[in-house]
Amino acid sequence: MLNKKFFILASVFFGANAHAGAGGGPINYFAALAGFVGLDVEFSPLFASAFVLCLLFSLGAFYSREVRRVVEKGDVAPQPRFSLFVALDSVMEFLFSFVKEQLGRGYQRYLPLLCGLFLFILCSNLTGLIPGFPPATESFGVNLVLGLVVFARYHAAGVAEHGFSYVKQFTGPFLSLAPLFVVIELISHAARPASLAFRLTANIFADHLIVGVFSGIIPLVFPSMLMFFGLLVACVQSFVFTMLTCIYISMAVSHDH
Repeated sequence: MLNKKFFILASVFFGANAHAGAGGGPINYFAALAGFVGLDVEFSPLFASAFVLCLLFSLGAFYSREVRRVVEKGDVAPQPRFSLFVALDSVMEFLFSFVKEQLGRGYQRYLPLLCGLFLFILCSNLTGLIPGFPPATESFGVNLVLGLVVFARYHAAGVAEHGFSYVKQFTGPFLSLAPLFVVIELISHAARPASLAFRLTANIFADHLIVGVFSGIIPLVFPSMLMFFGLLVACVQSFVFTMLTCIYISMAVSHDH
């Protein structure tokens, strides 16, 4: 009975808020906050990013405290019930295993970046499922910054691994074709940050557009069912962004060139 009431309330909440903003548009609390402090609505992704960072810092402090408590007690047995700590521990265990499998030796150097990217994108996408809290990842500018961070990091990793010989990755197998390969490789590498940003922005925007359209047509029950697909998109896009970052780092530090 309780689950049925919760389902109905959730349906009403998501459906009613889809077009409840000024002029029939969706509510955006970050844009309202930007207007409150005298900034344009274009600055709302900045507040959305700050909100997610504060959330991640809070979750990180909580997780760190719980890990210390478990270590001090010496009780490493799995907890019998699901909790926030169990959820966070499962995510961290997944990230640890995934990065180790993808990068192999020396994966610890890249673990903070990859975990940070995954958690920031995932939390941003998940908060976007709440009406009034559009995700920072819906902004191309925010996603481009993430792509540029990846761009700088994997090139730094390549230089650290190979030294000056890292340049050989751009010259191709034959010296006579080096000018052509340099141009091709520069274009290819320059396109990577934009490609990461476009992919993430387009998928998140499309997901929210579909939810908004169907919420306007069928405002009750159906919008809450679409939340499952929103959750799936949030997780998949976080994983894809992190996986591509792993691939770029792995290619940069590889000696098979």
